[in-house]
Amino acid sequence: MIEAKLEKSEIEKLQTFFNATNKQLNNASNYALREVINWVKSQLVKRTASETKIQQKPLTQKTSKGTARIHSSVDKTNKTARLWFGTYKISLARLNPRQIVKGGSKKRKNSRAGVVAGVGGSIFRQGAFLMPIRKKTGEAGVVPYQVMKRAGRERLPIIKQTFDYSDKAITVEKEIMSQVPKKLADTLRAKLKWQTEKN
Repeated sequence: MIEAKLEKSEIEKLQTFFNATNKQLNNASNYALREVINWVKSQLVKRTASETKIQQKPLTQKTSKGTARIHSSVDKTNKTARLWFGTYKISLARLNPRQIVKGGSKKRKNSRAGVVAGVGGSIFRQGAFLMPIRKKTGEAGVVPYQVMKRAGRERLPIIKQTFDYSDKAITVEKEIMSQVPKKLADTLRAKLKWQTEKN
C-alpha cells in the first residue's frame, strides 16, 4: 500500500505563508491528494508494465474472480490518500498470447513450439497451447482463448498458464513511495497558490 498524507504542521505553515482561508486550504488539500494518488497509480502501472514487458491494461483490470488489482481512496477528513496494488498473477490469456509452431519461414525458424505473450513476445511457454473459451450459452468468454499446458506427457491434466509480476511490482512500488512526500508537498503549494490567486 502507498500512502500520501498531509501533516497538520506542514499545512498550517503553508496556510500562513499564502494567507489562505480554511476553505481555500481545504480545497487545495483535497485537489492535491487526488492529483498525487492518480499520479501514483499512473506511474505504478506504467513502470511495472515497462519492467515486466507486459501490457498496461491487464494491470488495471479486475481478476477473473472480480477482485480489483488496483484501488485508491481519499480521506478528506484526515487528509490522507491510499492506493492498494494487488500483485495477483495475470493469466497469459490477457497478455495478447500467440501460438507459434515449430518450423516457420526461412527468415525466422522456430526450434520450439508453444505460446508467446507480453510486449514483443517477451514471455514464452514451451509446449503451451491456446484453448478456445466458450460459455454455456455457446458465446465466447471474456478472453477468446485460455493458455494451457499439459502437466506431463498425458493428455490430462492441463494447467492454466499465468505470469507472476509481484517481485518487480513491489520494487517499483518502493521507488514511487519514496517520491510521494516531495510530490505531495510541491502539488499542495501549487494548488494553494492557485486557490489564493484566483479570488
